[in-house]
This record gives sequence, structure tokens and C-alpha cells, in this order.
Amino acid sequence: MNRKYIAVLILIMAVAAFFRFWHFASIPPGLYQDEAMNGADALASLHSGSFKIFYENNNGREGMIIWLDALAIKLFGAHPWVLRLFPALAGLSAVLGIYFLAAELFGVETALISSFLAATGFWAVNFSRIGFRAGLMLFFLVWSFYFLVRGFKMSLSGDYAKAIWNFVPAGILFGSGIYTYIAYRFAPVLAIFAFGPTIFKNRADKKLWLGVLIFILAAFFAALPAGIYFLRHPADFSGRASGLFVLSSPSPVLATLASVAETLGMFNFFGDFNWRQNYAGSPELFWPIGLAFLLGLYLCLKKFDFKGRLLIFWLAIFLLPGILTNEGNPHALRTLGAMPAAMMIAGVGLFWFYKKIQKIAAGSKNPRLKKEFFWLFIAFLIFVGGWNFNEYFNLWAADPNTASAFSSDQVAIADYLNGLPPQTKKYAIWSADDRATDNGLPVSAQTVYFLTADKTRVDYLKSDELDKIIPAGEGTIVVPIYFDLNLIHNLNRRFPRSKTEFIYHNAPVVIIPKL
Repeated sequence: MNRKYIAVLILIMAVAAFFRFWHFASIPPGLYQDEAMNGADALASLHSGSFKIFYENNNGREGMIIWLDALAIKLFGAHPWVLRLFPALAGLSAVLGIYFLAAELFGVETALISSFLAATGFWAVNFSRIGFRAGLMLFFLVWSFYFLVRGFKMSLSGDYAKAIWNFVPAGILFGSGIYTYIAYRFAPVLAIFAFGPTIFKNRADKKLWLGVLIFILAAFFAALPAGIYFLRHPADFSGRASGLFVLSSPSPVLATLASVAETLGMFNFFGDFNWRQNYAGSPELFWPIGLAFLLGLYLCLKKFDFKGRLLIFWLAIFLLPGILTNEGNPHALRTLGAMPAAMMIAGVGLFWFYKKIQKIAAGSKNPRLKKEFFWLFIAFLIFVGGWNFNEYFNLWAADPNTASAFSSDQVAIADYLNGLPPQTKKYAIWSADDRATDNGLPVSAQTVYFLTADKTRVDYLKSDELDKIIPAGEGTIVVPIYFDLNLIHNLNRRFPRSKTEFIYHNAPVVIIPKL
């Protein structure tokens, strides 16, 4: 790669870092309860010294996000941004991985376009800034397939020594991805569909088989602890997804067809309607990139060689976690594994279109037209980046629905409790209908718990345990974790001298004065 392309790649990575860390401590606003549950489990692991392969709370989660959250908390303390640090780093490294993988498949120009789309696209940026375990998956998915592609290319070219040095990290990364997110379990299916025909075609090549065996063994040993755990706890392998299986619907055929249509339509028509996961309802790709995606899809299907086959299978297989479930479709989170393929497919389409424009320019009588088209294309990419920036940092981040989706009320409650004098008695009330997790609190209380656990003393009670509130001589504060008007009335009747104040939108506190 020449210096010009290196400089462009550095610029793209700088843009990717900017999109992932600009106002990192405040966007997204708040801290969603699922993120906080990860943090609460990380605190428990730090206090106990026991780290698990799989954490059963909150419908079960693979352990890597908890391990990394524990490290971040150890280094920086319990803050919302701390739980988002490693997904952001994983998302940044995935942009670089998309460049290297696309360069192996299609060349440097397509790789630069694809990595830029991943650097600035809302879908990619959003899940790099949320403390969900799915964000970690992208790093292992992209980089394992990069090394795997290189291993095959080296083997088929006869450079077996270099091939081995690619098959080993490919296997380690591939096997390690099992500790990230449930959708990653489709990765072996992709590997079989993508590389199976190549292996069969070269089945007499013993050294290729040796490389594949080394890859399988490396992946096997990396995934072995998780494999042992799931053999002992088979119900945890599918987790909550088994209860959402589309074929369990009353009308499986209609439900499947609807799920397919919703999932395929999310690129160009209607995207995820969950404010945590998207600018609600917007297509997952900005419309001109969506058109480039359709063009790239056509080109990959038309040729359907190894590189096109890899992207088509990648897209289709990692859309299955959305297609096979019947809740919340289209679902940007469950289908996040398809994002790298979508960006590369759009990159294929855009570069094809750019070459067509340049061919027209080369055949014209205007010698400056080719350069003018080049700068017009660069301006278009800058416009795409600016559009995505505005949609994420201005429109989405400032929308009240986003603050609500990320439990900003609970963050305000935690900040309020942390700011009270130590001698003030503090109670937080959670609904008696909620189910407690391992720390004795429901998932709905974890945002307040995580942000106050190491800062101030808070007593947690169920909504039917108000008789356990004992007013203190220095004053007492009672905070319903979720707004409940009946609960407020019950507290006011029980403590006639109390008064109610709102500290943030639907975040009331009941103040019981000093005795």
C-alpha cells in the first residue's frame, strides 16, 4: 500500500475514533439497565474474585463483557462511560479490520470506502457507544475472518509457512468470539458455507487440510471452557432466544414471512424502532448508501465467486438471529453481525459506480472532468459522514425518547442520592412484581445500584415493604426507582409530614423531614 493510501486510512481511523469518543461521557445519555446489570455483575466479580464463563442474570450473558467491565471499573471507577469503553475500542478496531478484510477481498479502494462507511454509519457507531456485549462480537468476527481468508490465500499460493501463521490467530480469535454474544454462534455456519466449497475443490491439498486442522484446533481450545459450560448447562446455550423463536408463533409461516420482510427491509425502508438501537424507524443505511448496498448485492450475486459468496453468506447468516425471532423486528442489535458485510457490500457498489463515472470522464473531451468527478465523489463521502454525524450527535442524542430509552431518570436518582449527606437515610423502592437477580435487586434497579454501590449507603425495599421505612433523626429520603403515583400517595399517607419533589422529569423523591 502506498503512502497516499496509508494517509487516507489513518484519516479514516481518526474519523472513526472521533465518532466513537466525541462526548463519550454524555452520549448516549443515561445508563440503560442492561448495561448497568453488566456493571453490577462486574462489581460482584471484583468483590468476590470469582469470574464466570456465563452470567445467569438478565436472561443470561456471555462472560467477556463482564470481565472487561470489571477491568474498566478497576481502572476508572463506576461511571456510565466506563461500561461502554471496551465496546467502543472493539468497534474502532472492527473498522480497521473491515479495511484489511475488504482489501484482501476487493482491493484497497473498496476497502477504504467500506471502512469509511463503517467509521461513520449510525448502525456501527451506535453499538460502539453502548455497553452491550454484542459490540465486542464485531472485533472477533471481522479479524478472525481476515486471518482465515489470508490463511486460505497463502495456502492456495503455496506459501504454507505464512499460511500457518494466519490460521493460528484466526482460530484463536474465532473460538474466543463465543464469549461475546449469542448471535456469534452462527459464525461456524458462515465458515462452513464460505470456505467449504474451496476446501472441497482443493481436497487433495494435504497442506491446506493441515492449515484447516490447525485453525479448528486453535478455535476448539479457545472455545473449550465455554463448550464445557454449555454441555453442563445446555439451556443457557440458546437462552432467551428459544422463547422468541418465530416457529413457536401461532401462525409460523406468516410470522416467518413477516420477519423476513421486516429484516430485509431494514436497510432501505424501515429500520429498528427501538430508540436505544436506532433513530427510531430510520433505515439502517443512509438512503444513498442503501442504494449502493443494493447495487453491491447485485454485483456479488452476479459473480458469486469466493469473495462475493463470503459477503452474501455473511449477510444472510447473520440476519438469521433477527429473522428467526418474532419480537421487535427489524432488530438492529440481533442482526449486528451482518453490519460488516453490509458495509463491505455497499463499498463494492460505491466503488463500481465510481469506476463507471471515471470511465465516462476518461472518454470525454474535458481533461479536467476525471479529477472533478474524483473530488465530487470525495465531497459525497464527506456529506455522508456529515449526515450520519448530525443524525447521531444532534438529532438522536438530543431526542427525549433517547434519554428515556437509556434510563436517564435512574441516573438522575443515583446522582441525587450520591449528593446527599452521609447521615441522611436513603431508601430506594422497587416494584414487588419484579424478579430479583443475584444481588437481591431486579434488573430495573441496577442503574441506581451500580452508580451508588461504592459511593453511598442505600437501603432497597419492595413496594410492599413500606412498613420497614424508619425515619432517621437527620432526615430521610425515599426514592421510587420507577414513577408510580399510587406508591407516592401511599408514602405521603404513611408519612404526613413528607413532601414530594421532582428531581428529573418522572423521577420523584419523597422527603421525610428531620425528627
